[in-house]
Amino acid sequence: MNWHLLQNSLLVSGSAALGAVVLGICAALWATGLPKGWQSLLLATAAVTFSLPPFLVTNCWLHLLGEAGSWRSWLPWSIYSNTGAAWILALMLWPISFFAAWSSLKQLQNAHLETDLMLRGRSLAKWLLWPMARPLIGVALGLTFVLALNNFSVPVILQVKVFPAELWLRYSTQFDYRAVLWFSIPMVLAPAILLWLWPKRAFAWSAKAAAVSPALFRRQLGKPLFFGAGAVGVLLLGVSLVVPMVHLLGSPRTWSELPTVFKAEPRLFIQSALLAAAAAACCGLVGLLGSRTRWGAALWLPLLAPGVLIGVALIFLLNRPVLDVVYHSLALMIFSWALRYSGIAWNGLARAMHSVDADLVEDATLNGARGWTLFRLAYLPRIGVPAALLCYVTYLLCLWDVETIVLTYPPGGETLALRIFNLLHYGHTAQVNALCLLLLVLAIAPLVVWFASRRMLHYSLRAGMAVLPLAFLAGCSDDTLQSRFFSDVQVLGTRGTRMGEFNKPRSLTADNKDNLYVVDMTGRVQKFSPDGKFLLSWQMPETDLGKPKGMGCDISGNVLVLEPHYQRVNHFSTDGKLLAQWGSKGTNEGFLALPRSIVANKSGNIYVSEYTTVDRVQCFSPAGKFLFSFGKPGTGNGEFNRAEGLAIDSSNRVYVADSCNHRIQVFSAEGKFLRTYGGPGSGKGQLSYPYDIRVDAQGYQYVCEFGNSRIQIFDSQDQSMEVIGGIGGAPGKLNNPWSIALDSQGNLYVADANNHRVQKFLRAKKNG
Repeated sequence: MNWHLLQNSLLVSGSAALGAVVLGICAALWATGLPKGWQSLLLATAAVTFSLPPFLVTNCWLHLLGEAGSWRSWLPWSIYSNTGAAWILALMLWPISFFAAWSSLKQLQNAHLETDLMLRGRSLAKWLLWPMARPLIGVALGLTFVLALNNFSVPVILQVKVFPAELWLRYSTQFDYRAVLWFSIPMVLAPAILLWLWPKRAFAWSAKAAAVSPALFRRQLGKPLFFGAGAVGVLLLGVSLVVPMVHLLGSPRTWSELPTVFKAEPRLFIQSALLAAAAAACCGLVGLLGSRTRWGAALWLPLLAPGVLIGVALIFLLNRPVLDVVYHSLALMIFSWALRYSGIAWNGLARAMHSVDADLVEDATLNGARGWTLFRLAYLPRIGVPAALLCYVTYLLCLWDVETIVLTYPPGGETLALRIFNLLHYGHTAQVNALCLLLLVLAIAPLVVWFASRRMLHYSLRAGMAVLPLAFLAGCSDDTLQSRFFSDVQVLGTRGTRMGEFNKPRSLTADNKDNLYVVDMTGRVQKFSPDGKFLLSWQMPETDLGKPKGMGCDISGNVLVLEPHYQRVNHFSTDGKLLAQWGSKGTNEGFLALPRSIVANKSGNIYVSEYTTVDRVQCFSPAGKFLFSFGKPGTGNGEFNRAEGLAIDSSNRVYVADSCNHRIQVFSAEGKFLRTYGGPGSGKGQLSYPYDIRVDAQGYQYVCEFGNSRIQIFDSQDQSMEVIGGIGGAPGKLNNPWSIALDSQGNLYVADANNHRVQKFLRAKKNG
């Protein structure tokens, strides 16, 4: 057992649970003393807070307290820490203890307070309120602890080492099943113990008399406690709901980015809703079919266990040739979500079914009702609303679920939540805000439709079911390579960690002898001969903070490898010997802040693109001495919104893949802006998250589109010539490619990241 990891995990989850419980109790004390209308508003606000996507909340606090946070000048506390993770988790989970404490206090009756009018303030809290709320508070504490312990998104984004993050990292980089099994023990044991200790009967006080009036409760609690709890409650609502929503809705960049991100790939918007709706419908169906069985409580375990663990288990069980049809389809995503979230519908519908009047059922049965008729007449009118609510909750959970599918989603299966996670993991606030806003639109869409018209809901569901099969066919097309530039395609490598295998290859380059170098998520560089034969590999010495991304060759033929999280450039010989290393962390000129791409021109000068805290390109001498820089964050000419890939043409012009502006910008060798082309979309000449670019000797530009899973070829006048690739897993198809490279023969190499392979497009003998 990794005791440091265990200590870290317990510290984060324990602190988050204790903080959430204390905050929730204070809010519950305040709510109980408020008039009923205000209580309802506070309950609704708590429910909204609890339902916010975790990456929306995390993105807000990264903006405020990140490396260049707007609050860091007067609050020098980095959110990238154990306390930062605990803080965000507490802000997300406090509604659990709030609802538990409030529901307990609502059982308080006037008689309980009137028996001893001297029981006030702290004495009231100690001798009456705490004993009444303690059983449910204990349950809430355990549930909050388990959810915090097994939370994936927040620790991974904040780079905090806890069990779920380490489990994902070990598997996604090394495919280490043994480590996954070992790290899973505490994450499975904790929810199992919670379910074992869960009260078999609800704790209840006598309900013969009316609940205590808010005025009497306020008087007995006393002004100091009531107003103190109110101050905590107001502050809590401010930091957990108002601050994230103001950050989201109040930023002009959110609204300016919104049409851009939607145009970049509207397919994600539709697909996310359809997949979540299909999974919610499956959960509802499972709940109805199994509502009368007694082992539905066991389905809470997949919900409380880490979703990453479910993904690993499904890979182990289903990644077999006989199951390829399921394993490589969107059905796997729906099955994964149904497996994880069916417990909600199963247990909720079981309670609803048991609450139906037995006399009504008996009467319908005696009148000849059976099967569907009995269900429609006796049960459906009573459970319809609870069933719809349970399906809606499941829909929300699936809509922003990342961890369950992050390891298993097939080609074309990316969702808005996954896109947000990928962007936020490398930091880009404006794009994340706009995507989160689209996600919230999808979240409230069913409510709008429901309240607008039942008939409209009916038609929407029918339309959704008509479109859904089309989503399952995404990426299905003619697999024959049709190109004027390339005659055939070869596949290099498969998924794995052995020599010649890849785990999400992110960057590649070809040297002056046409040898290929590839770096992947294992943190190693592999070298292949021009005919694709594995030659050698070497491991980057440090990978704890992050893996290398960005490769090129210098004027001497050495291999350049960027380490974004270590803010440095490495020069390796072609046999893997480290020759030079330079760069240090900072945002001033000459320093590096998450460098992403690197390229050298004919003079040997080296250009490096950077993003997040700065969006710029810096030029260095061959020895790493700073020469000049150009670019800044923005959307205008010469400005960047996540500068990614770089290329140099025969005239030393610099091409920049301005990924989140969905365009290519061209500069002189000195950094003077020349022109730009592209724009968000999936049509000809449009781009979706261009991650890399190369220019050949004839001036043809090859743009690697991460969002559209394709390579688009432009001529020297920036006119689109043709498109190759497209979503899929067959040879010639792509799944979120990250990087491209050209060799001296004009062959094109593509780092087909989520297909875990490199593809080589062979240059046609005759090319216009």
